[in-house]
Amino acid sequence: MKNNVLLLMFLIAGNAVVTGQVGIQTSNPQGSFHIDGAKDNPVSGIPTANQQANDVIITPEGRLGVGTIAPDSSSSVEVSTTSKGFLPPRMTNTQRDAIALPATGLMIYSTTNKCLQTNIGTPASPNWGCVAVQGSTGAAVVQVNSYTPNTPAGSAASETCLGSLCVRHNGTASEGSILLRSNIGAPIPNSSIAGFQVATSGINMGDTEIVSLSTAYTQFYRGGASGGEFINYQVCTGTGENYRIFLTMVASVTNPTAGNGMYLLNLERIR
Repeated sequence: MKNNVLLLMFLIAGNAVVTGQVGIQTSNPQGSFHIDGAKDNPVSGIPTANQQANDVIITPEGRLGVGTIAPDSSSSVEVSTTSKGFLPPRMTNTQRDAIALPATGLMIYSTTNKCLQTNIGTPASPNWGCVAVQGSTGAAVVQVNSYTPNTPAGSAASETCLGSLCVRHNGTASEGSILLRSNIGAPIPNSSIAGFQVATSGINMGDTEIVSLSTAYTQFYRGGASGGEFINYQVCTGTGENYRIFLTMVASVTNPTAGNGMYLLNLERIR
């Protein structure tokens, strides 16, 4: 009987610890779980910003704060600092490709490409693109590249998707063009596509179209091409996203000095 009473008291005490606020190196926890790294918080009241700088907290809502005891309500994790950075996992592309079923949106730093990369594909079909910045405003740019085999089937082999767009090239040996489709499962109305060609004969005027991008591929401006020529496209979707596409003719036939490829397709999302 005595043992049963002691067990009951232990369980009640344990439950009080679990459901109460827990503080490590502080007797004044400000959340469900609060670590005061430097043990410099006051015994009562709110720690100052300098005192919070070495704290880690889990709020009753499950938010995690590092360097702050009040992580923003819109975030799951907030790191507050003006003297340190965020260091993501760093690995080679080979190590990255060994990640089993990487989640869409998973981010790493590629030591091979020397850039932050995010999986813009699916876990079953990863598609890693570099995240960079451009211009004085530091606007975000995400880009994906496609370097395709020298085959008329290049249109399917070259497919790359980013945001609301999917792009292919036609894979022919004499003329280059892109094929676009909506990647959101529905048409995107009021989308503008402009293209022009830089060729050995100079800059050839392309065309501009305002169309509804369907979920099926549609071919747009094309021009005669030989090795080294390229076509530049600007795409603004009806939802306000801006893209830039470069389609470069590497060689009309297999060229060992340029690699086993016909076209280089580069897709960038500007905003």
